Amino acid sequence: MKINAVIENKDGGTLVLDFPRSIYDVYEKIQSVGIRKSPHQITLSDEEGNDVRVKLYSEDEVGKHLLLTLNEQNTLADANLLAFMVDNAKEDFRSKLEQKLLHNQYGSMQEVTDDIKKMLYESGPVKAVFYCPLVGEVTDDEGFSSPVDGRFLKSYAWAIEEALEADTADDEMDMAEFFDEDDGVKAKLVSAKWGVETYRGRLFGRIECSLKEELTDAETEILTDWISGQNSDGYIEFDDNSSPNFLGDEMSIEEFLNTDFDQDEDESQTMGGMQL
Repeated sequence: MKINAVIENKDGGTLVLDFPRSIYDVYEKIQSVGIRKSPHQITLSDEEGNDVRVKLYSEDEVGKHLLLTLNEQNTLADANLLAFMVDNAKEDFRSKLEQKLLHNQYGSMQEVTDDIKKMLYESGPVKAVFYCPLVGEVTDDEGFSSPVDGRFLKSYAWAIEEALEADTADDEMDMAEFFDEDDGVKAKLVSAKWGVETYRGRLFGRIECSLKEELTDAETEILTDWISGQNSDGYIEFDDNSSPNFLGDEMSIEEFLNTDFDQDEDESQTMGGMQL
């Protein structure tokens, strides 16, 4: 399924792109015809007088009906993301999604993306939730920084949640798509979502995984090792040099909280886990 975009610059440059493609490639291509706006700033409008005019079309039936969910308030980035989410829908519910599109059961892009997320969530009926400590850093007016732990960060849970949501809002792929450590786990893993949760007065990192069926103990170990690696490599860093580190479920979080960290204030401030 492809969506095509004819993009015209008022200075004469014209570009034809097919979606979905990497958003970074979209940036490069529109710059090649003299357009300096971000794809997130270019609306889907073909009105004369616009600095940039955009016209969308598709040659297949699903694509044609998908275009009906977009309007002039949507952007090039929206069109690309929507095409990606539909084109990469899992086989478990892809046919159902296409039939709903063909029968015009969606009135907007938001309705399509929300339904895809809902069907993705439901396709993994088994939920596995893992927690890890959070370590943050605050900087004073003089530029000096100091570490803070989940007890301090719990007051800013809403801001951290908003930052995480904003950071992943334009992500074209669920983090589970990047898992390639083990075929058995990969076949069961549907989705992996990073967030935070307040638990007994502290803010923790929370990673919720949707699975088609339960993991074995060995598979769980493989998955938690991968999550730790993602924490290290991504926008949140896993503090492997601090102690104690843990990545566990509801049972091991109780064991973690029952440890007396107050014996050493420095240790309590650098307790390991996801670093913000």
